Amino acid sequence: MLRKHRYLRWVFTLLFVVASSSFAGGWEQVTTLPTWRFAGPAAAVGGKIYLFGGFDHKKHIGGRGAALSTVDVYDTQTNTWHAAAEMPTPRIAPRTAVFSNQIYVFGGYDYKGRWGVKRYHKTVEVYDTQTDTWVKKPDMPTLRIPFATAVVDGKIYLIGGTRIEVNKNGVFARKAITGLVEVYDPLTDRWEKRADMPTARSVSDAVVVDSKIYVLGGLVRFGGDLAGRFVTRIEEYNPKTDQWHQLPDMPMFKFGFLTVAVGNEIYTLGGINNEIKDTDAVDVYNPTGKKWHQIEPLTIPKLIMAAVANGKIYTLGGIIGDFKFSPIVEAFDTGFRAVTAKGKLLTYWGELKAENQK
Repeated sequence: MLRKHRYLRWVFTLLFVVASSSFAGGWEQVTTLPTWRFAGPAAAVGGKIYLFGGFDHKKHIGGRGAALSTVDVYDTQTNTWHAAAEMPTPRIAPRTAVFSNQIYVFGGYDYKGRWGVKRYHKTVEVYDTQTDTWVKKPDMPTLRIPFATAVVDGKIYLIGGTRIEVNKNGVFARKAITGLVEVYDPLTDRWEKRADMPTARSVSDAVVVDSKIYVLGGLVRFGGDLAGRFVTRIEEYNPKTDQWHQLPDMPMFKFGFLTVAVGNEIYTLGGINNEIKDTDAVDVYNPTGKKWHQIEPLTIPKLIMAAVANGKIYTLGGIIGDFKFSPIVEAFDTGFRAVTAKGKLLTYWGELKAENQK
């Protein structure tokens, strides 16, 4: 019996290694965006990637386009697109978080009137991927952009960003970078405050690995030379203890990158390097070993949107120098496979800017 157990374990281990290595590969173009959507976030649920809001770069080169309410859905299994129910509040640069089969869309802005005055939103709306319907939720307690989001143990964390003060018409008055952390409980519809992030920053990403939140890089000041406004700092937050811990800085300088987590590794995609040029680098960080390595670079240096589904990283369009837009969607198979306790079957697994609970 013991010999049989050892044999089966050896066979399973061999199959796992072969499957993982055979699935891993380089970047592959899979499709193009149906809408040249920019500043619209992506979220993945059940093998489908949802793109929300933003503006149409094809119609409004250089920005200041009308905020979109449309939602494009990409099915990674069939390689097809379809439209979902439109977002009730059109907005640019909102943030998303996934809880169960629902996608929460937070904040953002739009332009009002003939002169395109920017208006900021505290709006929170949730999209149900199973019923294709929207429901309004309690507003964000604090008006801010562009903050980071993460989901741990069924709660949604909003982290950092730039606090915005507006006049009675909702028009910008003043701003300040913040380390504020607020948490929303979808089950009770209530907001609570948590310990501030030690480094106040904006334009950063947060990802979840082993139920801890990691925030990498970000904007810390508005003035001075462009490179001097950003940091390479990494901070780890433990929701159970409500405590932050500083980790070694990123060894490379870049900002404006997109961050996703797959398994126990954090992928930083693209961005702008210390020469103030778009970079194609994909740097990967393992929080457990506190080590970095690189994988195959992006095919084109660009500022991108990205999501993870079925163990693959998808880059969804992006800006290429001089504000030119690329509608190309590419996929990179990380080769990661999780073993389920039930039946010990090889399955795909992925994560977007947060813990995707299915």
